[in-house]
Parts: sequence; C-alpha cells; structure tokens
Amino acid sequence: MKYSLLVVFVFGVMTGIAQNGNSAFAFTQIPISVVSAALGGSQVATWRGDVNQVSDNPAFIDSSLHQSVSLNYLNYLTTINQASIAYSRMFDSIGFGSMYLRYFDYGTFQGYDESGNDLGEFKVVDYEVGISFGRKLNDHINYGATLKNVFSSMYQSFAYGAALDLGGYYQSTNGNFTAGLTIDNLGLEIIDYSGGERNFFPASINAAISKKFDKAPIMFGLQYSNIQTWDLAGVDGDVLANPTIDPLTGEESRPIVTLDNLARHLSASVALIPSDNFNLMLGYNFRRRLELATSERPGLVGFSFGANIKIKRFGIQYAITNYHLSGTSNHFGITTNLNEWYSKKSLN
Repeated sequence: MKYSLLVVFVFGVMTGIAQNGNSAFAFTQIPISVVSAALGGSQVATWRGDVNQVSDNPAFIDSSLHQSVSLNYLNYLTTINQASIAYSRMFDSIGFGSMYLRYFDYGTFQGYDESGNDLGEFKVVDYEVGISFGRKLNDHINYGATLKNVFSSMYQSFAYGAALDLGGYYQSTNGNFTAGLTIDNLGLEIIDYSGGERNFFPASINAAISKKFDKAPIMFGLQYSNIQTWDLAGVDGDVLANPTIDPLTGEESRPIVTLDNLARHLSASVALIPSDNFNLMLGYNFRRRLELATSERPGLVGFSFGANIKIKRFGIQYAITNYHLSGTSNHFGITTNLNEWYSKKSLN
C-alpha cells in the first residue's frame, strides 16, 4: 500500500503536466473547508486541524481527527449555495481515511423551447463524493490520495466524471515549518451532457510552505498554484484586449515573463493562534484580485477573513471571501469529534 501510493504520486505528476484542453466541473476549485476559504482559497501546507482540509491535501494526517465529523454551508453568490459533510477515522491496517460529500446548487431556472413555450422550472446541481487515504512515510513526511466522483444534473441532461488528487506533506521536528505539494483533479468527464467531446478536469500542481514562530502566536503561509501553467494571464480577457502594438510593424504582442503572471500564481495567509481553541485567519489571493477586481473600485476583492472557535465539544468556523465588489461569500462550519461524545456517555 505504501509504495503503491508513491508510484501513483509520481505518475500523477507526469499526467498533470501533460493534460491540456478545456476544463469540466470547474466548481471543484471552490474550497470545501471554511479554514481553506479563510486562508485565501487553498493552503496545502497550512494545516489547522480541520477534517475538510483533507480535500485540499490528502496528506494532512492527524490522529486527533479519528471519528471527526464536519458540516459546512457556503452562500457562494446570489442563489448559488454549497453544502458538505465530512467524516474521518484512523484504520490500523491502511492508515488515515476520510470521506466527504459536497452538494452544489446553482438555483432554479425557467425552461423554454425554441418556440418560446414554457417547459417549467428545473434545477441545476452538482454532487461530489471523495474518499481519501493517507499514510506516514516517516516521522516528517506524509502522503495521500483522494478519489472523487462528480455528478452534474441540468434539466434533462446528466454528466459524470472521476478524478484523483495526490498530496505530500512535510513537517519539521518542532512542527514550526511545513511544506506541501498537491496534484489536483487528474481526471476527465466519463459521461458528457451532450455526448460529445469529453473534457478534462481543471488539473493543477500546487506547492506551499508555512512557518510558525515559537515566541509569537502567528503562522504565515505562502502558496504557488498552477505550477503546470506559467501564462495564467493568457485567459484574462482584460489582458488580451490590451496587447502591445509595435509602432513600426503594427504587430500585436503580449509579454509573457512578467511580475503580473508571477503574482497570479501566488496566495498568502496569516493565522493568529492565541490558543488551541481560538484562531483568526487572513488570506490574500493575488489572481482573484487581478482578475475580478475593477480598477475603479477594487475594494477588498481577493481578501478573505475567518475565525475558528471551539466551545466544549463543538468547533465553530466562519469565513468571508470577497470575489467581487457586488457581494461577498459566507462560509459556515461546525465540527465535533464522536470520541468525545462516547467518552461522555461512558462516564454517566
């Protein structure tokens, strides 16, 4: 089992680099974890003890998550909502395992045929089911994999796809320095809405580091996402609409090696950790800021904020993310550990 996962990980690196073309099931890029949302959308090296973070990096292994359960809700934009549930436990034979279910609801729509006849209302929804397993390679390195199945329903059409996430995680002896590497969404549509061309998932390779200080309750994180693609500005309509024009030849061109392109790969975070029962988090996503903020009123687009509070046997999480000046997204989560409930009953 140990060496099989390592082989899959190396193979996944090569496959992730080779994938290209259109992307299917783009909603899988939206974070499930409230903590991840607060930290800028994804921080694959900043582990804050949330079982939902396993969906970002399946190598996040912690025995304290045995029998952990989490419920999450996201009001994404307008009537678009997401709900998820996750569960994890340790297995003596194979290591750490977890499972999550995500429900993504785009709302209710009115259907019409080509003649304008009313066909009634219908809903557009996506489902994602992920199963993760992780193991320790040694005292410092963990690795894991997540197999996920994605289902999508729109009117009378149906789509299905499957993908694999791979992750590695390093932690120093004192636990103050960590590093993570993930290869996400290695998969494609198996059943397409129209029965035509089957697209790949939005695959990405991501690396991150985080640093916590002995004498200050602060943790910093920095992530470089989409290692496999340098020119992320190449899909930004505003950038493509303003090319550089050679005054002599009139030819249009666009510089590729720029600080703008570098910034689109980066996200940063800081967590204030005064105690194990209370965390404050701040994240900044450079690409979100560059692509979604308006030049006239950028506001707080790209920033995210969150808090994690533990009260008795419950962990309560909240995050707010800014995708656009017109509105914000609110993430809510509640976690508990079933072991604490069992031990309570045994004492009565």
